[in-house]
Amino acid sequence: MKTLNRLASLLGWIILISTVLVGLSSLGIAQTQYTPQQDALLDALIQVESSGRDDAVGDGGNAIGCLQIWEVYWIDATERSGIGGSYRDCFNRDYAKRIVDAYMKRYAGEAWTNPEKFDAEKCARIHNGGPRGHTKKATEKYWEKVDKLL
Repeated sequence: MKTLNRLASLLGWIILISTVLVGLSSLGIAQTQYTPQQDALLDALIQVESSGRDDAVGDGGNAIGCLQIWEVYWIDATERSGIGGSYRDCFNRDYAKRIVDAYMKRYAGEAWTNPEKFDAEKCARIHNGGPRGHTKKATEKYWEKVDKLL
C-alpha cells in the first residue's frame, strides 16, 4: 500500500509539472528558434513599430506590444497554429514574435520559412498591410523604414 501511495504521489507531481510546462509554452514563454534572417527582420519590425517598447499601445488602442499586433491579426495567427494564450499576451515579446511567426507561415509561406527564398520586403509589408500587404502601394513607405534597419 505504501508503494502504491508513493506512485500515486509521483504521478500527481508529473502531471502538475507537465501542466505548468504546457501552460508556459502556450504563453510564449518557451522560446521559438528563428533563422538569422527572421531574427533580423523581427528586430527591425520591433524598432519601426514600437521603438523596442513591449508596453506600446498604438493605432487608437487597436495595436499592442512591441510588434503592434491588432486583435484580428492575432486571431488569424492563432486560429490554426495552436499557440493559445490571449490577445493581451502580445505585450510579451517572445509571444508577440510567435504570433508574427505563425502569421508569416500562413500568409508569406516560403518568403518566411525558406532561407533560400526569404523575402524580408514581402514579410514586412504583409505584417504592415495584411495577407496581401506586399501588393499594396500603401506599405511601400513602411518597407523603406524597415529596410533602413536591416
